[in-house]
Amino acid sequence: MDNSKGSSEEGGEFSDSGELHESKCENPKLSALHEYHLLPGPIKRRVRALKKLQYETLKIDSEFYKELFALEVKYDVQHQQIFSKRRDIVLGGIEPTDEDCDWPTDDDDISLDNLSERLKSTANVTKDTSNKDCQIDVKGVPDFWLKTLENISLFDEMVQDHDRDILKHLIDIKCVLNTGEEAGFTLEFYFSSNKYFTNSVLTKRYYFNYDIPSEDPFGYEGPEIVRTKGCVINWHPGKNVTVKLVKKVQKRKNGGAKRTVTKSVREDSFFNFFEPPAETLSDDLDEDTEMLLESDFKLGQFLRESVIPRAVLYFTGEAVDSEFDDDDEDLDDEDLSEDDDDEKEEEV
Repeated sequence: MDNSKGSSEEGGEFSDSGELHESKCENPKLSALHEYHLLPGPIKRRVRALKKLQYETLKIDSEFYKELFALEVKYDVQHQQIFSKRRDIVLGGIEPTDEDCDWPTDDDDISLDNLSERLKSTANVTKDTSNKDCQIDVKGVPDFWLKTLENISLFDEMVQDHDRDILKHLIDIKCVLNTGEEAGFTLEFYFSSNKYFTNSVLTKRYYFNYDIPSEDPFGYEGPEIVRTKGCVINWHPGKNVTVKLVKKVQKRKNGGAKRTVTKSVREDSFFNFFEPPAETLSDDLDEDTEMLLESDFKLGQFLRESVIPRAVLYFTGEAVDSEFDDDDEDLDDEDLSEDDDDEKEEEV
């Protein structure tokens, strides 16, 4: 019996190597799936056993990530001690000693003249000839967190002009790791007393899911954020920068008299960050809501993993550029403006 002929027939298109090679170049994944589909039944049966073994490794990975988070919680105590001293220096609560400041000066790396020359290629820069030590009465590091956020293009796009005066009161950002059944983390934004809202701290909590997704188990890459919860901002009257009053002039279609109505519409603001979508990430969401959630989750994770632990390097600009892929267009909020030929809006 000619076994080679039988194998060729059972394998279908195995004999047509030229056509198969061409299809691989066009779509490698589809070609691989096609080849697997044509394998003999006994081989497929063994591959199913391999997949089950692969799934067992994912269960081990899930336990690993849980223990890794527990280890992060353990060392977070030491991190918080350092971050507490950072806060004291930023706010002027303590003046660092000579030993605290025993670190190479930035002037060893780059001069103001060299920096200005590099900036002139993209903008008109006027050299600051003022004495760097003239403001000796200034305490701490003014606007530390505002400048840190503004130096990151992703957050600078979120911060509107009407947000900046409020963010001058931002005195610290902390990350609290949440353990137990609802593991995750909470971002805490601390503010000094101000005329905009009564809250001393604004919070944003993120919830983890360590489970291996049943619909795509082999896509598991560790815990994912599945939902988030903001907080209520207690705005002083007339100070809510997340909404604006708009006068809408409405024309009657039958040619009757016009009428003017005033309504509140959402305004672009950094503080919309604290009012995320309430839904949980799932397959039942519409595409826009899913994109908003995923973008919000990336922001929270970026703050937790990069900005908070390395804030001084974003303040100086040394960490700016490569920490976050801000080419993601899905981070942009959808334009909420109305286009109606019969209506005209005017901001109050």
